[in-house]
Amino acid sequence: MRTTEAARYARWSAGIALLLVILVACVYGARDWQSRQARKRVPAAVPSSVEQRSAGFTFSKVVGDRTEFTVRASRATQFVEGGRSLLEDVWITAYGGAGERYDNLHTRTCDYLTASESISCAGDVQIDLDRASDQQVPAGKTGPADGSRLVQVATSHVSFDHKTGLATTDRAASFRFSQGEGQGVGFRYEAQQGEIQLLSAVELALHGADPADRAPQTAVQVLNLSGSSMTFERDQRLIHLFGPVHAHQANFDLVCGKLEVELDEHMYAHRLIATEQPELRSDRPARISLEAETITALVSPTRIEAIIAEGGVHAIAQNPDGEDQLQADRVGTELYPVSNQPRLLVATGRVSVRSNRAGAVRNLETSMLRLDFTPSMKGGEARVKHALTPAGTVEFQDSAMPSGKPIQERMRLTGQHLEADFTGQNDLRELRGSEGIQFERQIGEASLQTTTSKEMVVRFAPGGWSIADQTGDVRLHEDSETAQAERAHFERTSDTTLLEGSVVLTDATSRTTAQSALFSQTTNEFHAIGRVATVESSSGGSQFVNFAPGPGRVSGERLDANSATGRALYSGDARLWQGDSIVEGDSIELNRQTHTLLASGQVHAVFPQAPAASSGQSSSRRRPSKPEFWHAQGNRLIYRSDESHGRMEEKVRAHSEEGSMTADAIDFFFAPAGSSATSDASAAGKPAGGTTNRAGAGQQLVRASAFGSVKVEQEGRQGKASRADYTAEDGKFVLSGGTPTVYDASGNAAQGRQLTFFFGDDSINIDSAEGLRTLTLHQVQK
Repeated sequence: MRTTEAARYARWSAGIALLLVILVACVYGARDWQSRQARKRVPAAVPSSVEQRSAGFTFSKVVGDRTEFTVRASRATQFVEGGRSLLEDVWITAYGGAGERYDNLHTRTCDYLTASESISCAGDVQIDLDRASDQQVPAGKTGPADGSRLVQVATSHVSFDHKTGLATTDRAASFRFSQGEGQGVGFRYEAQQGEIQLLSAVELALHGADPADRAPQTAVQVLNLSGSSMTFERDQRLIHLFGPVHAHQANFDLVCGKLEVELDEHMYAHRLIATEQPELRSDRPARISLEAETITALVSPTRIEAIIAEGGVHAIAQNPDGEDQLQADRVGTELYPVSNQPRLLVATGRVSVRSNRAGAVRNLETSMLRLDFTPSMKGGEARVKHALTPAGTVEFQDSAMPSGKPIQERMRLTGQHLEADFTGQNDLRELRGSEGIQFERQIGEASLQTTTSKEMVVRFAPGGWSIADQTGDVRLHEDSETAQAERAHFERTSDTTLLEGSVVLTDATSRTTAQSALFSQTTNEFHAIGRVATVESSSGGSQFVNFAPGPGRVSGERLDANSATGRALYSGDARLWQGDSIVEGDSIELNRQTHTLLASGQVHAVFPQAPAASSGQSSSRRRPSKPEFWHAQGNRLIYRSDESHGRMEEKVRAHSEEGSMTADAIDFFFAPAGSSATSDASAAGKPAGGTTNRAGAGQQLVRASAFGSVKVEQEGRQGKASRADYTAEDGKFVLSGGTPTVYDASGNAAQGRQLTFFFGDDSINIDSAEGLRTLTLHQVQK
C-alpha cells in the first residue's frame, strides 16, 4: 500500500516539475521575442551617404486651379551628394488640361534629381492611357483597367521631366488597345497633351475585334502597318504614322509617306487616310495599282466599308486578257461586307477610262462615272454589272473583217447620258445613249461615217460590237453624202446600214427620199423602198440624162443602186422627167458610167419636138402656135446621152400632132434647142458638148426612124413600109424598104421604092422604077 502511494506521489512530483520547466521556458521565450521586436522597431542607422529616408513621397504640378499631373512613391531616399533621391513603387498620374484624362505611369524605382526636377526610371515601365470618365485605377494597384478605350504601353529606361511633363526613352516600346497592338524603338509621352510617340521602327497590327477575341481571326483579317515613326493623339483619337509607311492585309499592299488612323469612341479604327504619294497594290485575282494624292479607307470593327481616292487618281488593273486604266479627280468605292469586293464605284472630275483587252481598245471621257458590281465570291475577280455616266464620249478600236482580212475599225460615241450593261465575264453586253447622240465609225482608210440622233443602243458579242440602233431624228454624214431618217440600224457582220421612216438621202449631185433605205458598205450596194424619189441638184450638168439643162427627177417604189458601178434601177411605176421630157415604165435603169437610160415594161416617153424651119423646103408647112411633143409607147427604151440617141423596141407606137408611127423599133435623135437642125444622122446624133447641153438649151427631137412592120398615119393618109424616117425640121415622112405604100381616106394608093410626104401638104413624092414623080391623092386642109 505504502509502495503504491509512494510511486503515485513520485509521478505527481515529476509532472509538476516538468510543468514548471515548460512555464519558465515560455516566459523566457516571450521575453526574448519581445526584445527582438523592440530591436526591429529601433530605426536602423542611416548610412553616411543618405541624408534622409521617408515612408512616402508625392508632389504635383498645379497650374491655376487645376492639377496637370501627380508623382507618388511609397518610399523615398534622399542622398547627401548629387541632389538625388531614390523613389520606390512610383506612380505618375496625368489628368490633362481639363481633367479629362487619367493616364498612369507605373514602375518599381526611379531616380529623382532635385536640381533639374527630372525623374529617371531604369527598370520596366507600364503606362495606361485612359479617360477619367471610363475608370480610375488607384495608385498602388497594378491590375489593368479593362475599359475598351484603354491604351497600354510597356517600355523601360524612361526619363520624366517634371517641368514639361515629358516622358522619353530610347528603348523598345510596345503598346496595345482594343483593336490592335504595336511596337517601336524610342518612346515619347506628352503629359499635357496626352500624346505618345514611337520614334523609329514602328510596327502596328489592327484587328477587327477586341484583342480578347482575336484568336479566331486569320492572318488575312489583320491589317499590318509599319513606318519610321508614329504619333498617337489620345484626346483626338488619332494615330499618325510617318513614312515610308507600308500597310498589308490579305493580298492588298499600301505604301505612302504618311498614314493617319482615326479611331472611334471605342478605340476602333473607322478612317485611314494615306497621303504623300500613296499607292495601293493587289496581286490577286488581278494585279491592281491605285495612285492618288490621298487614299482614304472607311472601316468598321468588322470590315472595310469604302475606299476613297482623291487628287490625280490613276488606277490600273491587269490580267491575262489585257489591261484597264482609270483616271479621275476623285474615285469612291463601296465594298461588299463579306468578300470586300467592290459594290459601287463613283469617279468624278475629268474621268478617263481606257481598256485594252484581246486587241480591242475602249476609251471613255466624261465628268462622272458610276459602276455597279455584282456580288462575287471572296477572292474572286470583281464583276461589273452596270455603268452610268452623264455627258461622255466612248471610243472603240477593234479589228473588222469586211473582206475576209482584218482591218482596223474605229468608233466614237458621244451623248449627254450613257449607260452600259456587262456580262458575267466583265465583257460589254449593251451600251445605251440618249440626248445629243453622235456616232462616228471608220473602217481602215475608208471615209469617216458620222450619225447623230436622240437615242442609240449598241449591242456587243464576243469579238466586238454586233448591232447598233439609233432613233429620233437620225442624221448620217459621209464625205459629201448625207442622210436623215427616224431610225437607223447598223449590222457589223453584214456591214449594212438600214434607215427607216421619212428617209432623205443627199449627195453632191442629187437628193433621194424614201420610206426606208439599206446600204451595204462591202458591196457598195444601196436599196431604197417606198415612194422613192430622186431629184438632181440644180448646179452642174445632169448625171442621169441630157434631156434638159435643169435637174432630172426620177421616182419609183424601189431603188437598187451600186455606187461602184454607177448603176441605179428604179422599179414599180418608175418615172423620169427632165425639162419637158418624160420617161415612164415598170422600171428605169440609169448608168452614170455609160450615161445610158434603160426603161422596161410598158414604157411611155414624151419628147419635145424641134420647131419647123421658117423658110426653104418646108415653107408650105403650117407653123404651130404652141410647142409640139412626141409620145412614144413600147416595152423597152434605151437612151444614150453621149449620142443624144434613144431607141424604143417591142410594139412601139409614137405619135404627135403631125402624125403617128407604129413599128417593131423606133430610133429617136435629139439636138439642143436652137441649134441648126439637120436630117443628117451623124449631126443630129452627136451634138456639140457630149452629155452637156448648151446653157439654157434642152434636147429636142429632130429625127425619128422606125423599123420593122412600120405603119404611118398623117392627116388622113396611111403608109406602110419596112422603114420610116421623120424629120421635125420640115415635117417630112419618108417610107422605104419592102413595098412602101400610101393610102388616102378614099382607098386610093400609091407605091414606089421610096415615098415622101410632108405635114400640111397633099402631095406625095414617089421614087420608083419609072423615075421621080409627084402625086396628089387628096386635098389637104391648110
